[in-house]
Amino acid sequence: MLLGSFLLSARAAALAARAYETLAAKAYTPEEAALREGAAELARAFAVEWATWSGDREEYAARLARFVGKDAAGRAQLPQGVQQVASASVVSLRRDGQDAWTASVLLHVRRAVKPPSGSAGVPPELVAARAQGTAPPGGMQPQETVSVWKDAVLLVEVPVRVAGGRLAVAGLPALAPAEPPPEGKQEGAATRLSAAPDQAFQTFLRQFLDFYYRGEDVRNFVAEGSGVKPLGGWNLAEIREVKADDQANPKLVLVECAVSAPGAASVTQRLLLEVSSSGGKYLVRAVRPAPLN
Repeated sequence: MLLGSFLLSARAAALAARAYETLAAKAYTPEEAALREGAAELARAFAVEWATWSGDREEYAARLARFVGKDAAGRAQLPQGVQQVASASVVSLRRDGQDAWTASVLLHVRRAVKPPSGSAGVPPELVAARAQGTAPPGGMQPQETVSVWKDAVLLVEVPVRVAGGRLAVAGLPALAPAEPPPEGKQEGAATRLSAAPDQAFQTFLRQFLDFYYRGEDVRNFVAEGSGVKPLGGWNLAEIREVKADDQANPKLVLVECAVSAPGAASVTQRLLLEVSSSGGKYLVRAVRPAPLN
C-alpha cells in the first residue's frame, strides 16, 4: 500500500515537472518578447507603406526601399489607382523558424473609385478627387470627373526575419483570407440580464447618459471613487434597450443606445453599468463595453 502511494506520488511529481518544463519552454524571455514586439511593429509599418499608393512610382519605390532596399523596391510594381490606409493592426504573429516570423496584419483601406452610375449626387465628405475631362464636341464645357472613397478591409501576411542582428522585412505582403470570428454567444453576466428596470431607474439612466455623453458634470450620478468621467462631444439620440439583473434594485444593467456628433449620426453604443442603490437613489459605479451577444 505504501509502495503504491509512493509510486503514485512519484508519477504525479514527474507529470508536474514535465508540465512546468513545457510551460517554461513556451514562456518568452525578455529578449524574445522584445523581438516579437519589434517584428510585429515592423510588419505593420511595412504593410501600411505597401498598401498606400497614389500613382507616383518613384515615391512609392522610395518608401518601400526603407524596408527592403532599392533593388527589391524597384521590382515591386506600383498598383494602379489611389489607395490610403485608415488603420492597421497586427492580429497574429507566427514563428516560422529560429529567426523568422510571419505577421498577419489587418488593414482598413480607402480606395478612390468612380461613383455608381445613376447616383444623384456625391456627399462632399466622400469625394476623393475631382478632375476636368476633355471638352466634348460643340464647344461645351468639359465634364467634371468625380472619384469617391470606398472602404475595404484586407488581411495580409508579412514575413520578417533577423539579418545581421537586426529585424528585416523578408518579402512583400501576401493577401490572405480573413477568417470570420467564432460563432456562439459569449457567456457572461450580460447574458443573464432579463429584467426591465422600473420607471424611476429609467429616468435616472436617461439623465446620466445625457450628461455623460455631452460632457456635463456627472458627480450627482456616480459613486464616490468610481472614476467615471464624462465624455463630451456627443449627444444621446435614443435609448434602444435596457436590461437589468433586478427590476427594483438593479446592480448590473445592459444599455444599448445611439449617440450622435457633428458628421456622425446613430452611432450604436452597448454598455454595462454597475449600479448601487440606497433609499431610492441610484449611483453608477462603473461603465464598460458590453458583449454583442
